[in-house]
Amino acid sequence: MMSNPKRIHPVGVILSFISMVKSYIIPAILFFYVGDNESIKLYLIIGVATIVVLLVITSVLSWYKFTYWVEEGEFRIEHGVFVRKKRYIPIERIQTINVSAGIIQQLFRLVKVQIETAGGGVEAEALLTAISKTEAERIQQTLTNYKQQHTVDLHNEEIQVEEKQVPTYKMSKKELLVAASTSSGIGVIISAIVAFLSQIDEFIPYDFIFDQFDFLTSASFTLYAILVCIGLFLAWIVSIIGVLLKYAYFTVRNVEDELNISRGIFEKRQTSIPISRIQAIRIVQNPIRQWLGYSTVYIESAGGSIGDENGSSTILFPVMLKKDVTKILAEFIPGYPVMEETTKLPARSRKRYIIRKCLITLIIITPVSFFLFPLGLLSLLLLIGGFYWGHASFKDAGLRIRGNQLQITYRFLSKTTVLLRKNRIQSMNQHTSLFQRKQDLTTLKVAIKSGIMGKSFFVKDLERTDAEEVVRWYSYSKTKG
Repeated sequence: MMSNPKRIHPVGVILSFISMVKSYIIPAILFFYVGDNESIKLYLIIGVATIVVLLVITSVLSWYKFTYWVEEGEFRIEHGVFVRKKRYIPIERIQTINVSAGIIQQLFRLVKVQIETAGGGVEAEALLTAISKTEAERIQQTLTNYKQQHTVDLHNEEIQVEEKQVPTYKMSKKELLVAASTSSGIGVIISAIVAFLSQIDEFIPYDFIFDQFDFLTSASFTLYAILVCIGLFLAWIVSIIGVLLKYAYFTVRNVEDELNISRGIFEKRQTSIPISRIQAIRIVQNPIRQWLGYSTVYIESAGGSIGDENGSSTILFPVMLKKDVTKILAEFIPGYPVMEETTKLPARSRKRYIIRKCLITLIIITPVSFFLFPLGLLSLLLLIGGFYWGHASFKDAGLRIRGNQLQITYRFLSKTTVLLRKNRIQSMNQHTSLFQRKQDLTTLKVAIKSGIMGKSFFVKDLERTDAEEVVRWYSYSKTKG
């Protein structure tokens, strides 16, 4: 029975301790390096030992005081060592239940459960760091049964439900390899390395390193180029491995109008999202995937927390042939066809797109040309890329209405197609600048309920009459409803 208060698994003590220790590691290292005097180091060791003991005691008490149960239509949690805190979450507000398993959880055959509500927040509403898989399934089943009992009126009639095959999608090895080799993870890897080095900058023996690689000071430009290419290649390999581990065994199942998404090897994750909470479908193609004919499909839902990987955006299909999206999407989320023909932007919008992208390119070119003069002047060739970037952004932008669905397409770096149902749009408005007004152009903004802040999509430099037609389409439904 879920009405009796329960505690998480004792492994939660270890997880709580590790979580608290993380915040003390860097200060402890700094103190050890700063304290050259032996007597100071002795006091530091005593201080660290005291803190460790206190953290262990706090972790045990936190585990003991943490209880959860389901009662009177609420998922209830009480916790707190010195101050008792209570959190009661109405079951009807629960949006998603994410089940994952880190390395420690897997060692003990446990899982972590995150419970999130509609509207989201900075963190998940409830977090159970270590419970058994059976207990996680029991929680999911209890919450599902409650929702079904309070949203479906059976009128005491027996309803025979025909057994049908559950729609299931499993990511193929080919798709997994394409996802890994065409991801943008290399940028994340490089950023992570730079961020890490900046944190330990004071402890890097630069003099020793420069002495060991002194021969590079007289090396040719070709050698530097080769070393940079090798570094980028290694970062690319690391990003490939990361994506392979992240999306291995990626599976999507549609069970009773709820999408169950699971993935991962070392950190296994499972997410459940009710189809009724989906606000929009987003199809993204980075330049490489677009060239190969592949795309990534996201769902925007009215929930999630900022702590999530992508906030309220959840990957539905990591990589899929663009031509197969409509067919496969219909099996899981009916009513979101992808329309190939769209209303394009007027020709007079082209130069505005090209100028904007070239200005962004100039922001990069200017410092490179100045600090690396005269070799840096070669960066002026990037203007050609800026011109093409602007042209591609203009060419891809557009929109179309069919029935109760609006489709908008735009590009920053990746081409993005958004599928929106009329009843899911929170607001829609036009914005016209002085320069746009002179050319009879406008920008259309569409907002949906997604996460804590919501999400907006823009199409810039539309024909004014085309934008007004879309606004009338939306306004008519609001007036009529």
